[in-house]
Amino acid sequence: MLIGRLLYARQQQVQMLAEKSRLQHKQLQAHQFLLKRSTMRFLASAPGLTLSFSAGVLFQLRHRSHIKTLRSLIRWRHLSGL
Repeated sequence: MLIGRLLYARQQQVQMLAEKSRLQHKQLQAHQFLLKRSTMRFLASAPGLTLSFSAGVLFQLRHRSHIKTLRSLIRWRHLSGL
């Protein structure tokens, strides 16, 4: 009888935790959907397109010597400021 009560209590706890996990998973999925939607909206806006274009240009120029020099100068300033 005691073992039956303990098993029933444990089963109730497992069911409660499983339901809580399902709700958290649904909330996470909803949050990810909203984040993806807002990101896509931003990238389709004028500031987003400007940012995307600038990042693409800088990515293509990353191997040029003056870009490397500029990056090392920025790193040096950052490290010396610490």
